Amino acid sequence: MTLAGIAIIQTAFPGDVILTGGLVRSIRERWPELPQAIVVRPDCRDLASMMDRDLTIITYDKRGSERGSAGMRHVAGQLIEGPWDTALIPHRSIRSAVLARTARLNPRVGFNIGIQQFIHTDAVTYRRGIHEVERNFDLLASLNGKVEYMLDDETHPPPPDLQAPFFHLTYEGLGEAESIAATLPFAALAPGSVWPTKRWPALHWVTLAGWLAEAGLSIVWTGGPDERDLCHQLAAAADTGVVAAGDLSWQGTAALLKKAHVLVACDSAQVHLSGAVGCPAIALFGPTVPAFGFGPLGKGSRSIGIKLGCRPCRLHGGRHCPEGHFRCMKDLKPVTVLRSVVDTVRETSLVQYGVDER
Repeated sequence: MTLAGIAIIQTAFPGDVILTGGLVRSIRERWPELPQAIVVRPDCRDLASMMDRDLTIITYDKRGSERGSAGMRHVAGQLIEGPWDTALIPHRSIRSAVLARTARLNPRVGFNIGIQQFIHTDAVTYRRGIHEVERNFDLLASLNGKVEYMLDDETHPPPPDLQAPFFHLTYEGLGEAESIAATLPFAALAPGSVWPTKRWPALHWVTLAGWLAEAGLSIVWTGGPDERDLCHQLAAAADTGVVAAGDLSWQGTAALLKKAHVLVACDSAQVHLSGAVGCPAIALFGPTVPAFGFGPLGKGSRSIGIKLGCRPCRLHGGRHCPEGHFRCMKDLKPVTVLRSVVDTVRETSLVQYGVDER
């Protein structure tokens, strides 16, 4: 089999797109000249632009202007026009599988779960209990042994190596962050999540922010436009911190996290973005667990959750606690998170300061 280029189809949430950056990097590290494209939602274009400077980005507004069969054919036409003949499909979606087939990509490599597996030409075992970055890499690894020539490579090139996401900062993003980031050592706090059951209680955030400020860290509250009001409320209640939520693009958020000494966040895209720019993250898990494959990456990063018989209760979180008590987040105390922050900062040798044992 001869490969002319690889198109990656990932039109899920921003966090999923960020983790796909490891797949892009693995391909680039092994075959620097191979054309690559990625299909993402329009709101994820900025994220994809930081993965690789030579990456072609194709947006698919699947719930908006390109909704329906006509929209899919339009996106498929862009893929047909390009040099890509192979599709890697980490998104577990019938629509993504059909898009690859409509674009006449072959092989089409996806996971062996859901009805979409019968649309793929190659269905790879979906391994549970490993990180999503490693699972995505399985799609690429499945091509090993089938590739006869890869541009000017030898007949039997060695397999690619697994790479973690690594995002390149942009001048635009650095400019945005420069106008917000504190000059003193600061912690970024990201209290938002699409799913209400993933959100840590407001009073816990206020308590943690106060303790971190006492310890010598400035606070920057971060998140998307939907979290702007929440962050302003928390900053006012804690009487500390600068609110950046809703004021930064993804590129600006990446630059902000690069400057941060630590991020504290719920199980969300912010955790994955911090790993892609080298910021240690403290990820707070409630209804979900790291074993699903979405824990933080990078030196000093930690996952925190409490043991309960009802955990995990959802793959992605939910609107309401099925048990009605929400203990998975309520019982995760600020002092536990504070200790993890202190341990992370000490381990990564980013700043030295003392914190009282509480």
